[in-house]
Order: sequence, then C-alpha cells, then structure tokens
Amino acid sequence: MVDTHTNQAVPIAPLPHRTRSVAGGLALLLSLVALMGLGYLWYALSYQAHILGLNVGQRLQSQNQAINALSLSVAGLNRTDLQTQQAIKALARHVKAVHGGRGAQRRWRLRAAQDLLLIANDQLRFEHNVPLALLALHQAEREIRRQNSPRLLPVRLAIVQEILRLRAADKQHISTMALELVALARAVPTLPLAVPADFRAHPPKAPVRAVKLPFWRRLAHGLWRDFTSLIQFHKQIIRQPALLAPKRAYYLRQNLQLRLYAAELALLEHHTAVMRANLLTAQRWINRYFDKDAPGVRAVGAKLQTLQTRATTLAWPDISRSLHLLRQLAQKTS
Repeated sequence: MVDTHTNQAVPIAPLPHRTRSVAGGLALLLSLVALMGLGYLWYALSYQAHILGLNVGQRLQSQNQAINALSLSVAGLNRTDLQTQQAIKALARHVKAVHGGRGAQRRWRLRAAQDLLLIANDQLRFEHNVPLALLALHQAEREIRRQNSPRLLPVRLAIVQEILRLRAADKQHISTMALELVALARAVPTLPLAVPADFRAHPPKAPVRAVKLPFWRRLAHGLWRDFTSLIQFHKQIIRQPALLAPKRAYYLRQNLQLRLYAAELALLEHHTAVMRANLLTAQRWINRYFDKDAPGVRAVGAKLQTLQTRATTLAWPDISRSLHLLRQLAQKTS
C-alpha cells in the first residue's frame, strides 16, 4: 500500500486464517449445490427424455397400427368401389336394355294407334261404317292411354271429341231416316194401284132429254156420226199401265215393302250405296205401278226422293285431327 503523503510503500497486513476458511467453505458449498442442481437437471432431463421416448414410441406404434388398419380399410373400400362400379355398369346396361325394350314397345303401340286411326278414317270416309270407325277409335285411345305419356294428352282429347261427335252424328242421321223408311213400308198396303183409263169407273152422266128433231136433221146427224167413227185422230200416244191381277198386286206390294226394309237395313249398317239402290228401285216401282194422281202415292214418292238426296249428302264429322297430331308427335320423336 502506498502512502500519498510520504510516497512510501506501506505493507498490507495479512488476513486472518478464519476468514479464508469460511470463504473456501462457502465456495465449496456453492459448488456442491451447483453440482447437485446440475445432476438433478440432468436426471430430470434424462427422465423426461426417456418418458418422451416411450410416449413417442407408443404413439408411433399406435399410428403405424392405425395406418395399417386404414390401409386395409382403403383396400377394402377400393375393392368395394370396384364392385360397386361393376354393379353400376351392369345396372346401367340392364336399364338401357329395359329402356330399349320399352322404347320399342312404345313405338310399336304408337304405330298401332296410328294404324287404328287410319282405319277409322277410311271406314268413315269411304265405307260410311260408323260402328267399325267407333271401334277403331276406342282401340286407338286405349293404346295411347297405356303409354302414360303427358305428350299424348292432346291426341287422347282429340280422339274423345271425335268419338262424341261421331256418336251424335250417327244418332241424328240414322234414327230419323230409319223411322221414315219403316213408316213408308207400312203405308205401302194402302197405296192405290194404277188402273187404265178404260177400266176406271166414270160417274154416271145425266140423262139427256130427248128433243124431237126433223127427219132431215136426224139423217144428217146419223151420217156424220157413222163417218167420224171410221176415222180417229190422237194428238199423242198415251201408254196405259197394265192391269195387275190380284195375286201379282200382292207380290208387288210385298216386294216394295222388302225393298224399303232392305234400304233401312243398309242405312243401319251404313251401306249408303245399297240404300240408294233400294230407294231408286222403290221409286221406279211407285211411278210405274201405282196411281200417281193419288195423294198418298205422291207423298210416298216425294219422301223417297228426299231420302235419296239425304243418302247422297250424308255429312259425317271430320275425325282426322287426332291422326295428324299423332303423326306430328311421331315425327318429332323419331
């Protein structure tokens, strides 16, 4: 130690022995504590690492097991998916085959309905066969109803309307004409036959009062009467109908009635040509064998003429709209 006043070194007194021993003990104690702390820390860290290692191993093992199970599940799902795809493909082929069969059946039914509607139109237009036309319309409506397709509803509606109109027209025309033919047939026995003029009964002439004439006038009148009886003049030739025997007259009336009943039957069966032929024959027999001047004969002849006209102008409804609609739908779907 240096003294600042004298600039001389001052010697340091040594520390006591006790102080040095306490400091060494404290240092040793602190070293032991630090060593123990480090040992405890090492032990704790080693134990925690061991525990963590055990946990990680168990977790890794469980995860490996889960991964293996998941792999097995995925493989099973892949097999199931493959089987499902195969089943779906088989089902699709089956559905396609079924739809193809149903499509062919549907097309066949539409074709059958179209043919039935064509038959109905032909029977009504050319044959005037209303029952067969109605039957064909009903069958066509049944075939279309089996389709269960909303697109065909307008066609079904048109067919139902045509059936109703055809039934109404059938009743309106045929019933009245059939009754008129029956009435004409029953009136035939009351119609008078034509009688030649020579055989007709003439009303008795009033007696002529005899007037006494001079001789020369009676002579001149007699000569003139004898002369005029030798020569006769006729302006036109009048053909007198032949007088029928009672047996022939009976058969004539019966045949005329049969003609009228045959016309009625042809009307009910919608054979217009046969009906007209029978009416024409009846009209010809009426004009030839019956008294045309009688009121009853004139009425029967006029009615026969009216029936012939109505038979030629029978107006049936148009039933072709349903056929046109069905053809349009067939063209759109094809």
